[in-house]
Amino acid sequence: MKVNEIFKGRVVTLNLEEFDLPNGHTVKLEVARHLSAAAIVPVAEDGRVLLIRQFRPVLNAWLWEIPAGLLEKDEDPALCAARELEEETGWIARTVEPVTRIHSSCGFTDEVVHIFKGTGLEPGRMAREKGEVIEERFFAREEILRMIGNRQITDAKTLAGLFYVLLGNSLE
Repeated sequence: MKVNEIFKGRVVTLNLEEFDLPNGHTVKLEVARHLSAAAIVPVAEDGRVLLIRQFRPVLNAWLWEIPAGLLEKDEDPALCAARELEEETGWIARTVEPVTRIHSSCGFTDEVVHIFKGTGLEPGRMAREKGEVIEERFFAREEILRMIGNRQITDAKTLAGLFYVLLGNSLE
């Protein structure tokens, strides 16, 4: 496999890479090598889910999301998810359980997002970064399902996390 690095940033490296396919053909693809991330679906004792409304400059839009962030070097994904929950919302989860992991856009990036469910919520200390513009709010399951149906929630990691946490038991 040939790799030609085009750009190296803090979070992503863009390469032109050559791959030999199982059918014998060779293709050249632009590949974004991305840091992994962790996300958490925080669920209160009454079943309501905490979502954040975050301004995303790349889209010039506000998105409803689950708290998430990039893993630091050698950081355990569960610890990252718990850290991001507290930093972004000011809440701590006493229990953090793995739910799934997703590949955010496997056609061009190797990014993996580890998704967790957080329960036993209690107040902590918020520590948002200067570049984060966030509001938070608890929603009932029915409200979230309505928001998904109305396309008010469009973030992929959030949809995946909510799918597993809110509908997971009904899939068994």
